[in-house]
Amino acid sequence: MGIISEIKKNAGNGNVKIQTSEEMEIEKILNQMFYTEHNIEEETKFVKQVMTRGAETQERVGLHASALIVSDNAFCVRQQVLSLIYKQLQGEQINVGLRRIFEEGNAIHEKWQRLFIRAGYAKAEDCDFTRFHDEYEVSFTPDVIVDLPKFGKMVVEIKSMNTFSFKKQNGHPSGEKQLQFYMYLTGIHQGFVLCDDKNTQDFKVLYRKYDKSIVAPFVERCEQVQYYKDKVLNEHKMVRRCNGCNSYTCKKAEECPMKDACYNQGIGRILNAKYNNL
Repeated sequence: MGIISEIKKNAGNGNVKIQTSEEMEIEKILNQMFYTEHNIEEETKFVKQVMTRGAETQERVGLHASALIVSDNAFCVRQQVLSLIYKQLQGEQINVGLRRIFEEGNAIHEKWQRLFIRAGYAKAEDCDFTRFHDEYEVSFTPDVIVDLPKFGKMVVEIKSMNTFSFKKQNGHPSGEKQLQFYMYLTGIHQGFVLCDDKNTQDFKVLYRKYDKSIVAPFVERCEQVQYYKDKVLNEHKMVRRCNGCNSYTCKKAEECPMKDACYNQGIGRILNAKYNNL
């Protein structure tokens, strides 16, 4: 077996990291963060920010970036149009098992966010802070915006993984799509996905530069949502439901935060404040 084949085989077994020079450099910087002292003032500010986020209104409202990067089978333009106009469910449709997974992921995110703050590469307001893109009415929350030595401003997307996935995958498709979309929305055209093995605390860096060809389908979806929203407002015509969604109790609807507005059941169609005069 040739040396290249051997390297690839070992990498596939999780024994070798295949890294670019940028990824190696970023990994060194991140490892050094574990030797930094607590920044009590700024870390406390960050924790308070996370704990009190949305205290004035716990309600999730409007169109969110994460909904625009799902697969074609999962994307529903009607759902996104409805999210701009009507109130949505607040997680009641999410089962407790998934909630436990989310909570574990939150803890791993907080670990890294506080490390970036300690090292002086981010402030509290750079971590988990929701931003808004006016043209497309999209809310988005980058995990961290950092300012790293030798690199400058970067978007960071943190992903926790189990050991099996961590060793088998050389990339993180969903994390990389999310990173690219955030780079488009922020105008910061470099960043990395930080993959954390939640079993071993090993991590790897996937450094990426902005690629407009990856983002183009998401931008097209934004345009599509705005087009159909205007049809509702001006012509009172709502885009049809996606394929496979045919009743309030079907599998697709069960997982949808807009199912009550879509089928006019449950809480029904309660207008968001912006559209109270509709």
